[in-house]
Amino acid sequence: MVNSVSSTDPRARLQKISSDQTGPNPGKTGQVQGAAPAASVDQVELSQAAQALPGGKEVGPPFDLEIVSRIKEQIAEGRYPIDLEAITESLFDSYQDLMS
Repeated sequence: MVNSVSSTDPRARLQKISSDQTGPNPGKTGQVQGAAPAASVDQVELSQAAQALPGGKEVGPPFDLEIVSRIKEQIAEGRYPIDLEAITESLFDSYQDLMS
């Protein structure tokens, strides 16, 4: 069913929609027919495969924080060597791989 737009005021449309009693479950707005009431506490159960994954804060490949901090310092001080030609070639290679 399509409701016609009789007012430019969005609040009026919302009031009409919320007071519409012609849906599949008249008088009970915000509920789905046959749906169980929501529990007061959500629970999650992980599959055995998910439980077998390595835990902790480490996600992705490990890296050396000391090297990362040295590189950050060099970049901040303008001493980190940047090879613009190598970066450009790598970007074009990646683009060509995507397009093929």
